[in-house]
Amino acid sequence: MAGWEYWMGKKVFIILKNKRTYQGEVIEVETSTSSPLIWIIITDKFERRVTFSVEEIDVIQEEERK
Repeated sequence: MAGWEYWMGKKVFIILKNKRTYQGEVIEVETSTSSPLIWIIITDKFERRVTFSVEEIDVIQEEERK
């Protein structure tokens, strides 16, 4: 598995370039042949679905599963 798909199903901590932070599980990595954008969709620590472009990510790191 290469690229952003590596993060599928992983629990992550993410800092965006605008300094917002998210913790949660990556539930989808969406790519399109018609667009160069790649979208990451997570379920955050409050069980809300959050979507953002990978271009917005400053830091992504894997967290330990409890």
